[in-house]
Amino acid sequence: MRRNFIIFVPGLLLGLIVGLTLSAGREAPAVTQQASGRMAAKIRMFQALAPARGYLRAHRGVQDPLGLLGGPVKVRIRQSEGGVFVALPDQRRLDKDVFGTPQLPRAYGGTPGINGVPPMLRAVEGGRYTVMKKKSPFGDKYIVMADGKLRIEAVDATATDAAQSRDSVRMEASWKDKKGNTYTVQCCQMMATHGVEFPTFGGVVTNHLLHGFTRLGTALMPTEFTYFAFWGMGSVSKNGKVLDRPRLVHGMLTEYVRTQGYKLAFDREVTPTRQHFHLMVAPFKPVMKEGRFAPSPVKTGFTLPNGMELPFWHVMFENLEVKGQRD
Repeated sequence: MRRNFIIFVPGLLLGLIVGLTLSAGREAPAVTQQASGRMAAKIRMFQALAPARGYLRAHRGVQDPLGLLGGPVKVRIRQSEGGVFVALPDQRRLDKDVFGTPQLPRAYGGTPGINGVPPMLRAVEGGRYTVMKKKSPFGDKYIVMADGKLRIEAVDATATDAAQSRDSVRMEASWKDKKGNTYTVQCCQMMATHGVEFPTFGGVVTNHLLHGFTRLGTALMPTEFTYFAFWGMGSVSKNGKVLDRPRLVHGMLTEYVRTQGYKLAFDREVTPTRQHFHLMVAPFKPVMKEGRFAPSPVKTGFTLPNGMELPFWHVMFENLEVKGQRD
């Protein structure tokens, strides 16, 4: 059994939010230390409400976890040509089936934007939630980049979170912008064998529901049947030069969750008969000793029209060859 580091990880997940430290930097001349402290206390309060904390505690020290019923699953995924869809920062529209109503809110526990969305971050109109007030990697805005390539070899052997795991992933993904620059994400130097706000199933999971109402990952993504997903540590490069590592990398092969105009679907709009692969490198890093996340924009090397660097990668691949089998 290969030993892995336990990473405090939220999966696909993520959001630009813990800049929830009052975008008051713009709205008020001075943000007092007291106000900042109150905001940090609120964030800790919501983190303490993450619903899986007890379950995860039971698995933290497991040295010899049980395997999958029926044996390990081997997964192979390829894309050799075609473009990719790259998500841009956007305000996510909020699905009533996932987030409830202002009278009966749901999905608010956990790190803001990574697992739940606190009510104060939800815009309200006509007695319903409309959008998340802060921008995140989850929304309707995107661009298309060329020459998308993806290679994944993975094994799902361990059933649950644990201190050690037999799960493994070898992944390389790349794409090019209009100027011909090549962006690459590689994974996984280490698997995230144990989650802190929801399970990572030893680092790899197959044939499971994630996101949305499940609270397994960010509720900002719709509920989606996930044929294969992983969490682990990797690197981000531009034109062969490593810009950022180690970074938490999350990938998943799911049913199709985009609608007309490539808008991010609500639960009722998911297409069960199509698949696509999502790659996420989140703008957060774990503070392992404290069991929390701190904002940490990804050094992507890609400049947005406003002159700022894109602080995450959320990339979707659709021209896929997929193979899975029991070992």
